[in-house]
Amino acid sequence: MSVTYNATYINESGRQCKAILFLSSVTLTIRCRNGNNEEEDIYWLAEQIQSMEQGPIDTKLFYPGSSGNMQRLVITDPELLEAIKKNFKGYRFIGGLYHHTIGKTRNKIFLLLGGILFLLAAAYLWLLPWIGERIAMNFSKQYEIKLGESMYNSTMNGYTVDSNKTVVINKFFKELKYKTGYPIKITVVQSREVNAFAIPGGNIVVHDAILEGMKTPEELAALLGHEASHIEKKHSLRNIFRSLARKMFLLLIVGNDAGIISFVAENADALKGLEYSRTLETEADNNSMRLMAESGLNSNGMMLLMQLLQKEAQGKEPAAFMSTHPVFKDRIENIRKEIRKYP
Repeated sequence: MSVTYNATYINESGRQCKAILFLSSVTLTIRCRNGNNEEEDIYWLAEQIQSMEQGPIDTKLFYPGSSGNMQRLVITDPELLEAIKKNFKGYRFIGGLYHHTIGKTRNKIFLLLGGILFLLAAAYLWLLPWIGERIAMNFSKQYEIKLGESMYNSTMNGYTVDSNKTVVINKFFKELKYKTGYPIKITVVQSREVNAFAIPGGNIVVHDAILEGMKTPEELAALLGHEASHIEKKHSLRNIFRSLARKMFLLLIVGNDAGIISFVAENADALKGLEYSRTLETEADNNSMRLMAESGLNSNGMMLLMQLLQKEAQGKEPAAFMSTHPVFKDRIENIRKEIRKYP
């Protein structure tokens, strides 16, 4: 036998009557006598109950009527109030979170789409670059050298090579006896831009403008050690594979396969302005000083190189992660600490 409760019902016109209530999972049934003294049942759908106002003496429920006015139910029985809260706990008028969010089909769709977008964004920002780095770290050195040669040939388009300086600088590097595990080959090109960059597999391109400001061989040894460290630690390859993973992801989304074929060639041209994180730049600085010390050179050459680059930048310190040589102040401070390791 179903449990019944007593309350006062007030219709849209303001007429009130004593009512008997029946609760189901989705409806609240109100049984009372109408103006003709005839017994009738009024059904309230729980999802359409507008609100519940609790006062010190009674609690009122409000339900829209056909004329636009509100029907009301006045509750003074604490047991009935608790039964309504328990029976309809997921609905809006009770304040149920389920009804406001997951309970509605539209909200379910929005939550599902939001979850999918979040997963796609997380994959794009974190997972795919991580996968790209893992692939780069396990990439065969043999294929890395072949890839690097292809990228080097593409990069050299548009450059004029200074053959004499190239011969001299390669002889200089050979005398340094840096142990990197790669066949390092250096090319000096004519350019007024103060820069040098590393290509995966062993090629280093040096702009002649950066050589003009050097006063000591240790500065050049530090520069070559820094770029060789990018190669030894696979920094360039890791950055390229991070970008490649994202590129392939986007191409899968839009369904364009042609872009993957030309991606490596595009990155070859971008190598001259390849940006490294502060962590990778610091790692290359530290490894360069280690190579210098192992070859019996004064590691202070790295400090002189940073001071030269800072001077060439005319005191305008590039923002971190926005340049191939970011945050001179931080790097110089790190170099100052690292030098202490090498008498």
